[in-house]
Amino acid sequence: MARRKVKAKQGGAAGSGSARPDASRGESPLKLDVDSRALVGYDDDEPSAFASMLGGLIEANVRSHPEKERDFESLKARVGIWVTDIDEGVTLDFKGGKLVVHNGLKPRRTLTLRTDADTVMSLSNLKIGLFGLPVYYDEVGRGVAFKLLQGKLKIEGLLPNVMTLNTVTRLFSVQ
Repeated sequence: MARRKVKAKQGGAAGSGSARPDASRGESPLKLDVDSRALVGYDDDEPSAFASMLGGLIEANVRSHPEKERDFESLKARVGIWVTDIDEGVTLDFKGGKLVVHNGLKPRRTLTLRTDADTVMSLSNLKIGLFGLPVYYDEVGRGVAFKLLQGKLKIEGLLPNVMTLNTVTRLFSVQ
């Protein structure tokens, strides 16, 4: 799993020769840099380039858009993405504030998207509109909707999991 360093800051009373913090001066024993908390881990020793790209995209979106943090913290779902033109897939296992990325499609998925690489990238460019719903009336949104209607984007588990799909789309979107 990918790991990040957690910065620890030790303080001490001036001139005391002690590394212990002085509570009377408001010094805490340990300060953690919460931004260094790993949001995304990889199940495989060598994640595929596609797995690394998706994991990195989602982590960057959550870190740079505070409004996405609530979605990330609440999402508990296993989402498979199979890219038809490169014959490769990943499983995104959202665990309420943590994402584990697996190479390949793992069992017990909530949703599975099957499409080409361009469409996967278009999903990251969907704008999010009113009520946190994806915008399908601009050029990118129309393109995604058209591929869905043509059968070039297939979403298994869509009907019972529309809200999950909307949450995942918000996390994917760089908009």
